[in-house]
Amino acid sequence: MKYLESFQLGDVHIFSGKPMSTAEIMAFAREWDPQRLHLDVDYATSLHGSLIASGFQTMLHVFEPVMREFMAGVENLGGLGFDNLRWPRPVRPDEALEVKITVTGVKPSRSKPDRGVLSYSLEARNPAGEIVLTLETAAMLRRKGADGE
Repeated sequence: MKYLESFQLGDVHIFSGKPMSTAEIMAFAREWDPQRLHLDVDYATSLHGSLIASGFQTMLHVFEPVMREFMAGVENLGGLGFDNLRWPRPVRPDEALEVKITVTGVKPSRSKPDRGVLSYSLEARNPAGEIVLTLETAAMLRRKGADGE
């Protein structure tokens, strides 16, 4: 298991996301974000040069490797929210994204010594190296020895 003490300020972790197909983008849009720029290829192409993924789908897609690889085995007690969520560029069909996490804080709790807060920034880039998503987030993690270990 990984605890708060398993992380260090400045740690960097890089992950690869799987590309989203046109069909996946449109299926997500039909269910969750039915706007023309996610459903109508001709319309989206006239505005953006191609169909584009919903920002919400992009965020979920980016977090898939984060949850499976970065947070796997972490004594996570719960997320604390997102700050400064931005989508500076759209994600297009068949773009594999690179996801970079930088640990920005590792802070034991003063009031509850069994836990602390892990903070990190996240950025995702498309194959051209352009940033498509940025955010800052934090999670409450158990401290080593707090579970009887």
